[in-house]
Amino acid sequence: MSTSEAEEHREVITQWAASFNAHDAVGVAALYGEDTCVVHPAYRQPLRGRKPVQDDARAFMIALPDVSGELSRVVVGQDCAAAQVTISGVHAGPLVLATGTRPPTGRRLRFTVALFCRFGPEGEIVEEHRYYDVDDIRRQLGDGEHRR
Repeated sequence: MSTSEAEEHREVITQWAASFNAHDAVGVAALYGEDTCVVHPAYRQPLRGRKPVQDDARAFMIALPDVSGELSRVVVGQDCAAAQVTISGVHAGPLVLATGTRPPTGRRLRFTVALFCRFGPEGEIVEEHRYYDVDDIRRQLGDGEHRR
């Protein structure tokens, strides 16, 4: 892997964070290939294609209108990159989780997401796997508070 490829991969991840923080779902999706595949804990099936990635980013930005992502670590190698992002925001809109869509709670969420991306020949993300602790998010949303 050349230094320029590593820099390009790192720049795509940095641009992802900048677009996410600007609440620019179109900008986030533009970093993905037309035939991208994103494996995401909230969905039973992978997101396939740029438009579903854009729709997912937009839905998340609606669920947490003040959302921000702090990029704390990026590791690049060959045709891939891994990133750690801490997401925070107030849950003020419907939030899609693996357990279903949650109505707004008004609670502040803070959780870490690990992204593992593979890049195509044009430098676009062609495959991504996202990992985060869904149970931690559910606890922050108040699941189980009223159970005995």
